[in-house]
Amino acid sequence: MVVHELPFPIVWENGAQAGYGGNQEWFSQAFQRTAGCASVTGANLAAYYAPRAAESRGMYSGNTERFSKSEYLRVMEEVYQYMTPGPMGFPVAGRFVQKFLQFAKEHGSAFRAHTMFHRCGSEERMAFLKQAIAGGNPVALLILRHRAPEMRENNWHWVTITGWIEDAGGERVIVSNCGEREVYPAEMLLENHRGNVLRMAWFSRG
Repeated sequence: MVVHELPFPIVWENGAQAGYGGNQEWFSQAFQRTAGCASVTGANLAAYYAPRAAESRGMYSGNTERFSKSEYLRVMEEVYQYMTPGPMGFPVAGRFVQKFLQFAKEHGSAFRAHTMFHRCGSEERMAFLKQAIAGGNPVALLILRHRAPEMRENNWHWVTITGWIEDAGGERVIVSNCGEREVYPAEMLLENHRGNVLRMAWFSRG
């Protein structure tokens, strides 16, 4: 088995691991907890990039050597001001890209967006995310609709792809979802089917 996984932020609270990335359940308001997944994904990207280049340091106001829940939540709240959801959440991938680029620019960092919004096969989607991970870039994934029963709770939802695994059983995708590290078969997650509507985006330093 070969694991291609980025050094993704581990969040701590009181000496224990609180999350693999952020969790929308940490928000104080009920609507934020219900519809704040885009803000969490944006904060995940900010926290990941902040320690990797001096110009990106302003994207995360806390300690990037050891991520604390309280500081991570503060950045989630800040990103929420850019990605404030409406009554239907934040289901527009192009708007996510626009708002993340705006957030980054206003915090001293320039990025270029790479997107895959069209319908395509799982192989093309997998190649897209492999390119991102190989370059050291996590992927924002919007699951608007997915027909797999195991994805029922993840419809109309943003997650962060942090890597992929290859072994005798095939390829699998690693994601940060509500603070949990989850692994899904690539053929299932990225399946080209009319019942699946997926949007993907990643960013490289501009």
